[in-house]
Amino acid sequence: MENRNKSVIKEFYKIRDVPYRIPLSLEEPDDCCSGKSSRLFKIFTEVGYDVRYRVCTFLWSDMNLSRELRIIPHEDECTHSYLEVKIENEWKIVDATWDKSLQGLFTINNWDGKSDTIVAVPVRKCFSTEESTKIMQESLTEQTIIDDLKKNGKFYKAFNKWLEGHRKRGKDFLLVQK
Repeated sequence: MENRNKSVIKEFYKIRDVPYRIPLSLEEPDDCCSGKSSRLFKIFTEVGYDVRYRVCTFLWSDMNLSRELRIIPHEDECTHSYLEVKIENEWKIVDATWDKSLQGLFTINNWDGKSDTIVAVPVRKCFSTEESTKIMQESLTEQTIIDDLKKNGKFYKAFNKWLEGHRKRGKDFLLVQK
C-alpha cells in the first residue's frame, strides 16, 4: 500500500508539472485539464485505485486573466475535469491542472496521497459522476473538438501564449535573483 501510494504521488507531480496547454488541433497533445485527468486516471486504475472523473463548469471571467485576454471573443462558460480517487473508503479530489511554473497566477496543487486538493477553477456547477463520465467521452470526439476550436480557438491560442509568457517571466525573474 505504501509503495503504491508513493508511486501515484510521484506520478501526480510529473503530470501536474507538464506545462498546461490547450491543444489547438487534433494532432497536438492534450496537456489541459482533460488530458492530465485522463493520464492520471489510467495510472490510478493500473495500480488498483477506484477512480472516477468529475466535470464542473466555470466562467473564464471568474479567472485571473489579463485584460487583453478577456476582450478576445470566446464562450465564457467552460468545463473543467479532475478526478476523485477512493482513499481509505473516502472519495478525494485530485486535480493536477496547473503546472508549478504558473505559481503566482493560479493556485498550484500539492498532493500528499491522502487528502483532497482544491479544484483548479472557481466551480459554478458540478456534474454527477455519471454525467461527468459522459461529458468526458463526448468532449473527446473529433467533431466536438473541431466545433470548440472554431468558437474558442483564437482565445485558446492567446491563453496558451499568455501562460508561456508568464513561465518565461518567472524563469527570467529567478535568473535575476541568483
